[in-house]
Amino acid sequence: MTIASAFPEEMSKGKGKHVLEENAPLLPSLQKEDGEFNEFNGASFPGAVFNLSTTIVGAGIMSLPATMKVLGLVPGIFMIVFFAFLTEASIEFLIRFSRVGKSVSYGGVMGDSFGKIGRMLLQICVIVNNVGVMIVYMIIIGMESYVRFFALIMYP
Repeated sequence: MTIASAFPEEMSKGKGKHVLEENAPLLPSLQKEDGEFNEFNGASFPGAVFNLSTTIVGAGIMSLPATMKVLGLVPGIFMIVFFAFLTEASIEFLIRFSRVGKSVSYGGVMGDSFGKIGRMLLQICVIVNNVGVMIVYMIIIGMESYVRFFALIMYP
């Protein structure tokens, strides 16, 4: 999949439209061949961390009301605090063992610690988790669109 190139020298003289180049990359490169820079500077690490954390927090926040409804207030708060400590401990272990094993990924740490089977088990768990989160998002989107659809039909 490609997009049109948006460099000034590639613009047509006609109606100000860009010339479509079939092999242009989706994201422009950081530097052109002649040393000229364009406005795209690539994704930043803080931006990636922000996007990941808002995704994680968003999915977690959506599950809190159901957790409190099923468990009750006191057990629900206890479980939230318990899993917060469990998450902090797992992140600490991950950082500690990634430095010792000089691994740059979570899969690398699991491979160093538990071998090939541990790494494959991690990948399976990540896939199951991602499919579960996708199902939750689809249910939320489906319920919202279902309610709006019938609200339009029933109360025009």
